[in-house]
Amino acid sequence: MRSPLKISLFTLIVFSPITLNLADAGDLTFTQVCSECHTGGFKGWVSGAPDVQDKTEWTKFIERDSADKMKKIVLNGSAEHKVKGGCKSCSSHDIENTIDYMLSLVK
Repeated sequence: MRSPLKISLFTLIVFSPITLNLADAGDLTFTQVCSECHTGGFKGWVSGAPDVQDKTEWTKFIERDSADKMKKIVLNGSAEHKVKGGCKSCSSHDIENTIDYMLSLVK
């Protein structure tokens, strides 16, 4: 029989790097692709993109759309948002991680 402590330590050691890497990947894609519009700069002002530094501004988007719906909008594009934010080299997984990262900043 395995000790619960050994199992917990194993889980922490094995899965923590995966979780950290996903967060880092979201942060990297955000910085390279999304930050131009989602950090309150000129492009964000022109496009009306919500600023991740303003939780109040995100309230209406979070109330209107679930995280899954936001992911679909960004992955497929809409009248308000370019497909994948205009990033042709981003995978769907990159975009989904980035949206999760952005939502973690505003909740």
